[in-house]
Amino acid sequence: MRLISLTANKDTFKPVYFTKETGINLIVATQKNPHKSDKGDTTNGVGKSLLIAIIHFCLGSSKKDGFKNQLPGWEFILKFKIDNKEYTSRRSTDNQGEIVLNGEKLILKFFNKRLGDLLFDIPEDVSELSFRSILPFFIRPNKASYVDAKDPNAVKKPFQIQMINALLLGLDLSLAEEKKNITQEKDRIRDLVKNLREDAFLKDFFAGKKDISLTKQELHESIVNLEENLKSFKIADNYYEIKEHADRIKHSIEGLQNEIALVEIQIKNIDESLKISPDIKRENIERIYKEASVILKENTLKQLYELEEFYAHISRNRGKRLLEQKNSLIRHLDILITKKADGCKNLDEKMNYLNAHHALDVYTKLSNKLSDLKSKHDNVLQYEELFEKYKQETRNIKEKNLKASERTDEYLRDAKEIVLQTNDFFRSLVKRFYPRSNAGITVYNNEGENQIRYTIEPKIEADKSDGIGNVKLFAYDFTILLKGFGHKIDFLFHDSRLLDGIDPRQKHELFLILNEFVQKFQKQYILTVNYNQLEEIKGLFNPEEYKSIIQENTILELKDSSPSEKLLGIQIDLDYD
Repeated sequence: MRLISLTANKDTFKPVYFTKETGINLIVATQKNPHKSDKGDTTNGVGKSLLIAIIHFCLGSSKKDGFKNQLPGWEFILKFKIDNKEYTSRRSTDNQGEIVLNGEKLILKFFNKRLGDLLFDIPEDVSELSFRSILPFFIRPNKASYVDAKDPNAVKKPFQIQMINALLLGLDLSLAEEKKNITQEKDRIRDLVKNLREDAFLKDFFAGKKDISLTKQELHESIVNLEENLKSFKIADNYYEIKEHADRIKHSIEGLQNEIALVEIQIKNIDESLKISPDIKRENIERIYKEASVILKENTLKQLYELEEFYAHISRNRGKRLLEQKNSLIRHLDILITKKADGCKNLDEKMNYLNAHHALDVYTKLSNKLSDLKSKHDNVLQYEELFEKYKQETRNIKEKNLKASERTDEYLRDAKEIVLQTNDFFRSLVKRFYPRSNAGITVYNNEGENQIRYTIEPKIEADKSDGIGNVKLFAYDFTILLKGFGHKIDFLFHDSRLLDGIDPRQKHELFLILNEFVQKFQKQYILTVNYNQLEEIKGLFNPEEYKSIIQENTILELKDSSPSEKLLGIQIDLDYD
């Protein structure tokens, strides 16, 4: 893939024609008055970084609200070549969901899939690799892309970083994918065990407070007993209605019993009353008066006789009345006893029914208890099964990891030449900048407990400084462009921030390297550069070199003198990151 041009549907836009399909293309940001310290005169904002953002926009980047809100009605057109076939992608700021590729409207997903198939050899059954995730290695999209040579996406996702770098360095991705799968399986089982450990019922087993086999047996027996009980369980829909009736009968029986006791007492009192017979016979009265030497007259005796007869009459009537009362009470007692007996019989029937039947809510409670016991039993079985599986899988995973690690060691020994191919070129580039520094691209088998199979690191001694770090980044990207694997990208686009912090001599060397290799390898190198950065190194070139490397490769100048000299041709504070 090589870039041909970037244009827009607005006349103000300064079209960019990458005239050197093979060779160096410089886009120079020129300051109107480079010696003036006024902060308003600066090459910042002329459109260098915006140019890269627009190219990414035409190559399927995510939607940009800044473009939609601040550049309504704009459409950008990128022309490029893949395998000598020309492609044109058009994308509108208003309708960013689709890109027109050679006249065919494609949604972003299909556009990126199409470009991915055309440009990268992405193996099947590997993850984290796509057109959009790999492309930034060849056109770093923003400032964060220049922090880590291995992570131009600035995603800080170790596995994705490993996969992309491994692909571009020609390493076997299946080994990396295998370790990820093994680790994920291990993590999955570990999470399952962790969840079991947090289960309120099971955590005592992990803590050693309960024995799993004894608990399992106890639960099983409880379940069997409860199931048997429920089989013989009879539900009375009117259980509580019958119970209420039985309670009323019981209360009635208690009332009858009290009444029976009262009647029995009354009968007993009558019996006692019948035994009492007041002794006031006439002979007794006469004897009393004689003993008192009182002589009763004939008339008086007659009256005593009448009195005796009267009293006898009364006494007979009293006995008769008491017997009648007693008989009445006895008949009433019989009725009460009969009622009580009927009540007791009725109560017995009700109680027998209630003993044989149960209320629905009782059945529901027992059923719920059975479900709870079964759930606990299942959890115990699951725990037992999972724990056994965990132990087995742990052993399997250790064995798989060991074998995979051995295969990786063997592979890296066999692939030594592949690794050396990029490593040696990288070293040779770095040596041009820092002849006495150790440098190289190291690839080690990562045997740690993580998803990373390859530890890949481009290194230059003391590469923490900005200048050396940027040289490393340039050398790494340039190595991947010229000596890398798995891609059909023939261009490399760097922003001017690449040169920040690099000493003039190293900047000069960078251009010499570009001049030596880009044309030789039939590649396209694009660099935005500030005028003052060129001024710093101008004296290090001889005039012919400066002309051929810098001046003749300058395809566009962007100036800060007026908005019309900037990329968009208008003055706008655009947020596009």
